[in-house]
Amino acid sequence: MEESSDISPESIPKELHSEYEERPFRNCTRCGETLLDYSEGYHIAKIFKLAETIFEYALCFSCHSGLINEFSVDSKRALEEYYSTNMKPGMRLSGCGLCGLSKSEFVDLEYSVGALFHGSEMIEGFVICAPCMDSTNSLISIKTQGIWDDFLSENFPGVPADALPAPGKLGVI
Repeated sequence: MEESSDISPESIPKELHSEYEERPFRNCTRCGETLLDYSEGYHIAKIFKLAETIFEYALCFSCHSGLINEFSVDSKRALEEYYSTNMKPGMRLSGCGLCGLSKSEFVDLEYSVGALFHGSEMIEGFVICAPCMDSTNSLISIKTQGIWDDFLSENFPGVPADALPAPGKLGVI
C-alpha cells in the first residue's frame, strides 16, 4: 500500500479529512490502493455526532460502485428515486441536501457528510441531517443491510455492526 502526498490539505475541506489519520484520506478503505490512482475518482463519507466524527471511510470509485452493485435492486431503486426526488441542488456542505435545513441548525446533532472527488477537487458534496438519514434508512432492504453489515465487518473489525451506521445514513447511492 503505497502512500502519496499529492493530495493538498488545503484543497479538501477539513471536514472531509480523516480524523484518524489527521490529514486528507490517501487510501481506499476497502482495497487499500492510493486514491489518486483512480482516474474515475473516489467517495468520502463521514458521520458526525455532537460535532465529533464517529465514522469515516474513503472508497475508490471501483470499490464504491462494486459495493453499490451488490445492493438489492429494490434498495437501489428506492434510494435513487428518493435522492432524485428530494435532493436540493447547490447545497453542497452548507446544509441538508434533502430537506434544506441549514447545517447551523443541526451541527450539534447527528449528521452525515459525503463527497465525490477527482484528485483533490470536490466534484459534489452533500450533507444529510439525522431525520433525513432515518428516512433513507427505512428504504433499505434486508439483503442490502446484510451486504452493508458484511462491508462493516470486513473493513472495521471488532466494532459491532449495530454500533455503525446503516447505508442510508451515508447517502451511498
